[in-house]
Amino acid sequence: MRAILVCAGPREEAPDLRTFCQPGDFIVGVDGGVQTIESFGLTCDLTIGDFDSLGYVPEGAIVHPAEKDETDLELALRTVSEKKQFEDTFIIGATGGRLDMTVQNVYLLKRYPEARLVTKREEVRYLAEGTYTVEAGSYYYLSFIPLVPSTLSLSGVKYPLDAHPVPVGGSLTVSNEWCASEAKVELHQGELLMMRTLKE
Repeated sequence: MRAILVCAGPREEAPDLRTFCQPGDFIVGVDGGVQTIESFGLTCDLTIGDFDSLGYVPEGAIVHPAEKDETDLELALRTVSEKKQFEDTFIIGATGGRLDMTVQNVYLLKRYPEARLVTKREEVRYLAEGTYTVEAGSYYYLSFIPLVPSTLSLSGVKYPLDAHPVPVGGSLTVSNEWCASEAKVELHQGELLMMRTLKE
């Protein structure tokens, strides 16, 4: 089962939920994300937030005060994580608004590495040390943003690496491309954000 968390970011940044969502998905409206979900003709299985963006409190919602130490998305991720019943968690509508909120939403992936942040064009994941197989699917570009100095090997891509140091702030690992249906990623040391991006 998948959890789909929809936040209050601009709808034009979000994928089409009518095709993205699958039967059996658990759809969570995070504050103003309730409107986005409803605009696609879908319904929420859970609503959570302080609802300052939505302007009203949905029936049966988990309500938090506006003055709090966590964002609505962080609270939603914690709630979904505690259920321990979801194989995948996708975050939608968490970009395209305020830059501080966008950056923080991306960094939440470090705390909840099972989650992926998805826009109309990108998918963002957090990677800790380990080996990963990354399918190209419909994506064209594959990028890695180190959060700390890292060491990375890549194969199945146009620009492979072999245990190569990747410094914070460098652009070496941005805009790589697949040359096979999947890439092998080995993070020997460090931690990264991995982004898959459509060409157009």
